[in-house]
Amino acid sequence: MSQWKVGADVTLYGFYTDESGNNGFNDMRNQPVLCYAGILVPIHYQVHLHHEVQKIKDNLEKDIKATIHGIPAEQFPHIDFFKKFEIHGKAFIDGENFYYNLSDRQRFKVVEELLSLVKASEVKVVAALVNKQLYQTQTRETNHNRMHIHAYTELVRCLSNELSRADSYAFVICDDGKPSELNHFRDALRNPVNRRVYPDLQVKLSHDHNGNLIQLADMINFITSVHFRHRYGFPPRKRHQAAILDVYARHLDSKLIIWEYK
Repeated sequence: MSQWKVGADVTLYGFYTDESGNNGFNDMRNQPVLCYAGILVPIHYQVHLHHEVQKIKDNLEKDIKATIHGIPAEQFPHIDFFKKFEIHGKAFIDGENFYYNLSDRQRFKVVEELLSLVKASEVKVVAALVNKQLYQTQTRETNHNRMHIHAYTELVRCLSNELSRADSYAFVICDDGKPSELNHFRDALRNPVNRRVYPDLQVKLSHDHNGNLIQLADMINFITSVHFRHRYGFPPRKRHQAAILDVYARHLDSKLIIWEYK
């Protein structure tokens, strides 16, 4: 399957990743920052982390259902929101869909629980950030695909450098976003600078059992993008700006391995 051989003393990682601000140059007002981030998790720790996220999700789903009145309990399995219950960063924090049944305090308590999981020494957080306005000004680029490929390539470079320190390797599991993005990521994995991240492993989709860690990556992406939106001087979000910045400062600031377009 790959040209790499992993010995008994080498750690194999999974890199679970998602994106935020991936609409190119189409909506610079609402999405001024492109963020590709994820969690690098050793194989031996992935099952534990998956189960910890699942516990949080199970309790959250129960809490949401307990607040809903007027819908018989036997109808919940037929509602799309509950058929495959997931936590999506922006929608959850902003209280969209059935998430709105919980107060801001309740939702941010769940965010705290989720982000506390990445503080474990086994988990690394890696991200590539692009200030879209700066990128477009400096490159005069109109084709946003080149920006995406650039960011993906630097993300893979960060991963490869980090893995080199421990003589280890990783495979990628990313969200099932736009087909063009998956193709861009595959191109980045084939880049000659990459020696540690599997470029020929089929990029898996989030609808399998890896979904919990993809959802954790999604939450990290959204919060990180809001922090850098603030750092780059763009107008704040209309909702929860201060709370999101506080969460980033306490859980992610000292943890992030990052590349920025400057």
